Amino acid sequence: MPFTFRPAVYRDSTLHELPRPVDVLRWQDAWDFDRFHVPLADGDHTVGHSQQGIDVAIEGRIGTQAGALCASEEEMFDALAALRSALGVGAGDERFELFLYHDAASQTYRKFKSCSTVRFEADLSDPHLFAYSAVIHADDPALHATGPGE
Repeated sequence: MPFTFRPAVYRDSTLHELPRPVDVLRWQDAWDFDRFHVPLADGDHTVGHSQQGIDVAIEGRIGTQAGALCASEEEMFDALAALRSALGVGAGDERFELFLYHDAASQTYRKFKSCSTVRFEADLSDPHLFAYSAVIHADDPALHATGPGE
C-alpha cells in the first residue's frame, strides 16, 4: 500500500496525523492577473498570470487518532486539543508541512510546504463523534513529493 491517504501536519520534527475519518480535503488554486478591456470592443485581454498560494479545506471527525480508537468523550477531546495545538499559529514566522499522502516505508510522499492555519473550528455537540474543520494556507503552491523536513 505505498500510496495511502494519510493527512498529517509535520512541525518541529513531529508528524501529527489528523484524526480520522477525514470526510473532506479539498484545495483551491487561484491566479492573479491583469485584465484589459477596450471600450466598444467585444472581449478583453488578460496578462501576467501568477499562481497564488493554496487554500486547503479539511473536514473530519474524531473516531481514531493515529490508528487508535477514540471511544470516550475525553479521548476525543484530547485528540481535538492535540490537533488544535498542531495547527496553532504563534507570533513568530513558524510554518508547517501538510502531508496528504505519506508512507515512510515506501518513501511515498505528497505535501504542501510553508503552511499556516487560517481557521480552525470544532463541534462537540455530538458526544459520539466530535467534528472539526480547518482551512490551511500554503504559501508555496507546489505539490512536493519529498519526505518530512525536506
